[in-house]
Amino acid sequence: MVRKIALLIGVGDYGAGLKSLRCPLNGVEAMRSVLSCPDMGGFDQVVTLVNPDVGEMRSRISEVFAQLTKKDLIFFYFTGHGIKDMTGEFYLTTAQSELFDSGRPNAGKAVEAHFLRRELANARAERKVVVLDCCFGAAFADGFLSMDDSSVDVEAHLGGKGWCVLTASTRYALEQEGEDLSVYTRYLVEGMKTGGAAPDGQDFISAQNLHEYVKAQIEVAAPAMQPAIFNSQQGYEIIVSKVQLNKEKRNRKQVQKKQRKGSIGHAGFAVLGQWQQRLGLLPEQARAIENETLQPYRERQKHLALYTRALEAEKSIAYPLDEVAVQDLKDLQRLLSLRDEDVGVVERKILGEKVLGKKSPPLEKPPSQPPAPQPSQPVSISSVLPAVAAEIAPQPAKSHPYLRSARVKAKPFARPKTKVILFTTENVNAQGEVKKQLRGEATTFTENLGNGVSLEMVRIPGGRFVMGAAKGELEANENEYPQREVVVPAFWMGRCVVTQAQWKALMGPKAISAQLGGHSNDATLKKPQQPIENVFWTDAVSFCQRLSLQTGRDYQLPSNAQWEYACRAGSTTPFYFGETLTPELANYNGNYTYGQGVKGCYRETTTAVGSFAPNAFGLYDMHGNVWEWCLDRWQTHGKALSLDATIRGLASKKKSLRGGSWFYLPSNCRSAYRMTYPFHNRTDDRGFRIICLEPTA
Repeated sequence: MVRKIALLIGVGDYGAGLKSLRCPLNGVEAMRSVLSCPDMGGFDQVVTLVNPDVGEMRSRISEVFAQLTKKDLIFFYFTGHGIKDMTGEFYLTTAQSELFDSGRPNAGKAVEAHFLRRELANARAERKVVVLDCCFGAAFADGFLSMDDSSVDVEAHLGGKGWCVLTASTRYALEQEGEDLSVYTRYLVEGMKTGGAAPDGQDFISAQNLHEYVKAQIEVAAPAMQPAIFNSQQGYEIIVSKVQLNKEKRNRKQVQKKQRKGSIGHAGFAVLGQWQQRLGLLPEQARAIENETLQPYRERQKHLALYTRALEAEKSIAYPLDEVAVQDLKDLQRLLSLRDEDVGVVERKILGEKVLGKKSPPLEKPPSQPPAPQPSQPVSISSVLPAVAAEIAPQPAKSHPYLRSARVKAKPFARPKTKVILFTTENVNAQGEVKKQLRGEATTFTENLGNGVSLEMVRIPGGRFVMGAAKGELEANENEYPQREVVVPAFWMGRCVVTQAQWKALMGPKAISAQLGGHSNDATLKKPQQPIENVFWTDAVSFCQRLSLQTGRDYQLPSNAQWEYACRAGSTTPFYFGETLTPELANYNGNYTYGQGVKGCYRETTTAVGSFAPNAFGLYDMHGNVWEWCLDRWQTHGKALSLDATIRGLASKKKSLRGGSWFYLPSNCRSAYRMTYPFHNRTDDRGFRIICLEPTA
């Protein structure tokens, strides 16, 4: 016996940190109505699950999939939030799902994609359709291998065999005000219910037909969304729904043919009038079909009109646009699901230039295996940051008014006066005991930030080093391999992370308040030598750019290669002090140990910069205290050891953090350790250190 079984899950209520959604419950009911209808979906069993907890959701998935036989078709539909953790693992949310204060998801209260993939793989059904109406849905298909038995004949009325995954968006799904269904589910239901997804002369709708229909509608109504389809073997051909072409559906097909970019010409209306007479449609029925078919185009025009009015209003208040206006416009673009090309046309019309939607220039694909170590050439952020700001615009991050502002004038380049400093560093044995102290010297210069505040830069000599964790290094992660030899030209690096005093001196008195949640914090402001915390990646970039404009020198964040080279300072051990770390050497969670090291003080907060011994380059706090933002992107295993901060890396939405912090374990403070973090998130243990590409020594 051949059966069609569907499992529909909708989650609209959540724990702390996740916004409640209106549409998922309606989406489940709308899909149930279509799939259970004998004249459309014709499914034998439709199981619905609304706002389940994590145990209930996992259990129901296992129960439904376990009953499947070889010739069955399983249709799995999920609508709600999709979330990723720092490693890129994708999760389906439950009613218990929540985010910690740091912004990280509580993985114990969500269902990981790996679980669903495993259950699908174990299910005996040879036809499997997965529909994900959620953010990051495309991540589910990563690593989804073929699960088919090619020896079984295909049942004609169920179409091709295999698996097929349809996702609402590779980035984010869209729930619009005033609509009962999300954009994606609305067109899923419409395509099956009206028969609009079936090609002419076809009495069924395959998974590919459904995807192509939904994609075509969304490209008009919400073009910034990116519906995707993934399949194995003949998964595209799996039949999802039947079509019985009544007179309304036949007329809809004609309307779809005659519309041109959201309108129907005079000749088209005349043809439709003849069709409607032949089909016996009432005028009101015909108008309703026309309005429904043209709705996506009218929605897009409505969204463009709203954005146009908002941009005109902001221009009338002040131009160039200030930081708040730019961010509000970017948020509006995201909420209306408008592409950069859409807003670019509006900007040129109103502002005479394209400001918010600029694109990065195309890049050549780098070779997968370079023949020899290549120099990690520095990239000037001042030349690429405008494009970067546009690439990351859809996220709720700070923008960069100094890119366009005439209030800050760049000074001509001037070489600073340098001096040689002496310092003492330490080397420890496997138990963390100091076995010797070493004298060192470094060349430095001081940047005057005003109000008696300065910033000391240390020359990092050029050289060659092996990047990544050594083979067999304790608690090393996959993304720290393979090791690679890197050549790094000389540069200058901040001797310490940027302090609150330095941030306030350069960015102004209001800037530090903004980093503390928008209000003054006297206790924190009385600790000027503590690291500045709670900074977005974009905040750190703004600091570098303002300092560049004021000094005429090229400041930016370090690339991953520059940071690790400076941290190691010639060492090859897990830490620049040696094989282990102790709370006497760095500020981290002293309740935990690394290797044969010992427990010690857990300070539970940051310490003043320079409180511990420096490394062999004279740099302080490269292990612990606060995480340090890097300029380039986070990359997955096999690509993790980025040599250069390329434009493509800058435009990525995930950035690398290095060095560990007061809150983290000693293993997280290792020289090779890297952590991914969204550029638009911040916590009280995220800071940054700057480098200077000029002058060369």
